[in-house]
Amino acid sequence: MGGHRQIQIRLVTLIFLVLLIIAGIITMTVMLTNKGKDKKENDVMQNGINEMQESNTVEENTKADFELSFLKMENQKQNMIYSPLSIKYALNMLKEGANGNTKTQIDNALKNTSLTKYENVKNVLSLANAIFIRENYSDIINEYYIEALENKYNAEVKYDSFRSARNINNWISDKTFDQINNVLTDEQVTNPDNRLTLINALAIDMEWKNMFDTSKTYGRAFKKADGKTMEATMMNKETSSGAAAYYKDDEVTALSMDLETYNDIELEFVAIMPKNNLQEYIKTLKMDDLNKIINNLKPASETKNGIKVAVPKFSFDYELKLEEDLKKLGITDAFSDIADFSGISNVEDIHIGAAIHKANIDFTEKGVKAAAVTVFMMETSGMIVEEDKPEEVIIDSPFIYLIRDKKTGEMWFVGTVYEPNSWDDDRASYRAR
Repeated sequence: MGGHRQIQIRLVTLIFLVLLIIAGIITMTVMLTNKGKDKKENDVMQNGINEMQESNTVEENTKADFELSFLKMENQKQNMIYSPLSIKYALNMLKEGANGNTKTQIDNALKNTSLTKYENVKNVLSLANAIFIRENYSDIINEYYIEALENKYNAEVKYDSFRSARNINNWISDKTFDQINNVLTDEQVTNPDNRLTLINALAIDMEWKNMFDTSKTYGRAFKKADGKTMEATMMNKETSSGAAAYYKDDEVTALSMDLETYNDIELEFVAIMPKNNLQEYIKTLKMDDLNKIINNLKPASETKNGIKVAVPKFSFDYELKLEEDLKKLGITDAFSDIADFSGISNVEDIHIGAAIHKANIDFTEKGVKAAAVTVFMMETSGMIVEEDKPEEVIIDSPFIYLIRDKKTGEMWFVGTVYEPNSWDDDRASYRAR
């Protein structure tokens, strides 16, 4: 009897242990499941935070100081040049005719930046504005808008047939000392939707106050962004002049050199070389940082033994993705059918059809040549009313032909054409006329 009871006790104990183990397994499973779920939720939350931080970074960058915005947005490890001044002039002329949210967006992008006016210096400095208006549509442009451009921006008002790009391109070439040519194509200008084109063009051709001696220019190692080294054409000079200055700290080395003064206009060239990655440096760069460096430049004349300068020559062209960049800056309505340019025309709805910014620079021992142009081509936003046009009859494939007497119907000649004359063969004879 006692033995039977012991067996029952052992059996109950065994069942209890089994249940305890099962309960433990269930508990661990639930805990692991919850842990995985929590991890997943945390990961999702962290990803959301990361995405939000990245979004905020992009927004911060696009809302950076206007002058540096394009540098940040097109920070692609390549030679680049653009003119904030040219873009500001063009945007301000555009803003003169904007209303409502369109105007607000342009204001927000410009951030109330000041607009400096300059007097042109023949063959040295050129800053010019213009509005080219399609002749057939001159009556749709508000007179007060034209007057505003003339009075505030000294803009030239041109009425043009828009039959080709020649007149606009010639104006741009003239105002940039022939440094920028063929900005627009015939196809862009002759587009029947085009109503007017706003342009700012500027250029400088200035000499250094203290030129470099070309005999001291030679090849010297230049470390590229990928870590590889190239031999660059390096200009060299030693100077104790107040027209050159420098700044150094743990992060950057900076060089400033003055250009000649023309009609009280004095420009300087400033190079800033970070000790580490330039692309990363640009991402966080602000105007305050630049101003700090510039304000702390030390003139060579105040340095005991002067300074020894080495700087590479360079020359290149660049074109901004202006429409894309302006949209990143918040100017979006201006490019769409909801644009409000009622200050330009209250007869037709118009918007920006094309936004172009091209620039170039030639940096040499003698000085600096640089030019930029900003173009806004304004198109109609409304539906195009189809005009009555004659039926087109185009013979542009092999055909049969007849020569006959119209009155009697007598056939004089019958034939086919599979390959007409080549223009390459005939062109010279037409030019000779």
